[in-house]
Amino acid sequence: QPQFHADVAGPVFRADHVSVVLGGQQILFDVSFSIKPREVVALLGANGSGKSTVVRAALSIVPLLSGTVSAFGQPLGADTDWNRIAYVPQRLPASIGIPATAMEVVRAGALSRRHFRVGTKKAAREALTIMGMQHRAHQPLQEMSGGQQQRVLIARALVRKPELLFLDEP
Repeated sequence: QPQFHADVAGPVFRADHVSVVLGGQQILFDVSFSIKPREVVALLGANGSGKSTVVRAALSIVPLLSGTVSAFGQPLGADTDWNRIAYVPQRLPASIGIPATAMEVVRAGALSRRHFRVGTKKAAREALTIMGMQHRAHQPLQEMSGGQQQRVLIARALVRKPELLFLDEP
């Protein structure tokens, strides 16, 4: 269980008036939302409506045209403690061509400045168990179904015990 810090009054995450341009076309127009502690928020909409772009823009994966984003009361940026925030993408990137086992992928989620933290193996086993994938720990990801791969990606996000978890079509 993640420990929630009492350093924020109000929302733990906030996006204000976010707009995004991708490929020369404006994709998001003036989007605002906030997330309170222990709140579960779902974005619903048709395919291609910008749900993934909202998440990626909020996490600074794609640049903002305008607007601001903050986590735990501080603007997102170089000073952000990214260990407190985790992101699960829709799918594995196509560039993952390197054969990696589920355990290796999950442990990679605990890397900090290119070093594993103490207790990483144990935390990775726990995260795989939470996701019901402990029996596949030493199986290469490329041999797994899409759903199994997604569960490994969620375990990779959980290994750090984040306070804020973003899941893109889990």
